[in-house]
This record gives sequence, structure tokens and C-alpha cells, in this order.
Amino acid sequence: MANIYYTNPFFEPGMTNPYNGNKPYDSNWILLKLIDKADYLIYTGKSQTNIFQVIITKKCADWKYRIMDFIKYETANNKNIIVAVSAHDLNIAKNEYNGHNPMDKFLRPNEQRVIVHSTTWDCWQSIKKDGCLKSWSVLKSENAVKEEKPIGEKLGDPSDYSDYIMFTNGGVSGEIVVHSKQKGQIEMNIDALYKPGARLYFDAEKIARDGLLIRDGVHIKVKDKLS
Repeated sequence: MANIYYTNPFFEPGMTNPYNGNKPYDSNWILLKLIDKADYLIYTGKSQTNIFQVIITKKCADWKYRIMDFIKYETANNKNIIVAVSAHDLNIAKNEYNGHNPMDKFLRPNEQRVIVHSTTWDCWQSIKKDGCLKSWSVLKSENAVKEEKPIGEKLGDPSDYSDYIMFTNGGVSGEIVVHSKQKGQIEMNIDALYKPGARLYFDAEKIARDGLLIRDGVHIKVKDKLS
């Protein structure tokens, strides 16, 4: 059963979990932080203390929606959530988010009408044959992937991420994931040599209207399959 533990935005996880009898963190725990500014918009990854953390900055125009989507999504996944957000900012977010949920069947003001999925050239051939995109978990169940674990596990991604097809609003983040998959390790250098694959563009408004679009505070995604 999920629990939410509220703390101040300066909370830094140590080697033991103060909300669980000072035991080590495990995969049932996740940390959300909201900070005023940084060199990035959003950071995700497993910390040295073994807890997966999401750090959102107020440089994100939709930070209020993001922190509430995160809390709603992770609660539904029965995660124990440490929320390092000030009471003031949390109240602002709750008020603006009122009436919303992670599966809103419409696009919000800061959401793009077109979303992008990047993939390798070989995967693109399989997608054309199948007539749909499939999550890593679905592909694994069909013995369609050789890897034992998804590339996201190297970043400490929660296991449920593998059940979804991830999208971006453009940029190079999708290509970074594909390049990392090609190399078998995380590659963050956007100037590194890269073997091009394919980019697929989707109507986000239609996907949302069909009740398929899911927001977890970080990603826009669809579960299992998308034609």
C-alpha cells in the first residue's frame, strides 16, 4: 500500500531511510523534489543511496501539473513516496491541478499536439510489420528482444517503466535513449557518432481523447501497445 511522506525541499537521502526504520532504500521507495532553479528542467535517476529520484525545477512551465501527476501516478503504483516540496508550493500545485488526473482526455496548455517516439532502424522494420508500437515488456513476452533488461535499468528506472511506450516533445532525448541502447551503456554526449534509426510522429490530442495518454510527472507515455 502506498504512503506519502512530506518533507522540506532541502531533504537529501542518506544511506538509510528515516521513514522506514533507517533501513536501506529499496525499489518500493521513490523521491520527488521541487527546486527553484538548476541547469536542467528535470532530472531522473537512482542516487548513490539507491533511491530513484525525480527532481523538477520551476523552470518547467507546468511544474505544478508535473508534481501532482507524479504523486498520483506513483501512488497508483503502490510506491512509498518521499515528497520534498514546500507546503506553500504543494498547495499552489494542488489548487491548479484540481479536477485533473494523469489520464486527462485532453491536452493541457503546455502540452504539444505532436509527440515523438525514436527507435532503431531494425525496430522500425518490426513496427511496420506489427502495425503498432509495443512496450519493452510486451516485446520481451513475445521473445522479440534479446536483452535481458531494458537500457533504462542502467539509470535505475522503476520496473513499471518497461510496461510503457515513451514519447518526447522533440529534442534529442529520444535519440539519446536509442544511442545508449546501441552502445549497451548510457551515452549522454549529444555530439557522439550515432547510427540513425527512425522517428515516429503521433497526434497527442487523439491519443489523449482515446484515453491512452498517461503522464507520470516526467514522461508522456502509452501502456503496452499503440497502433
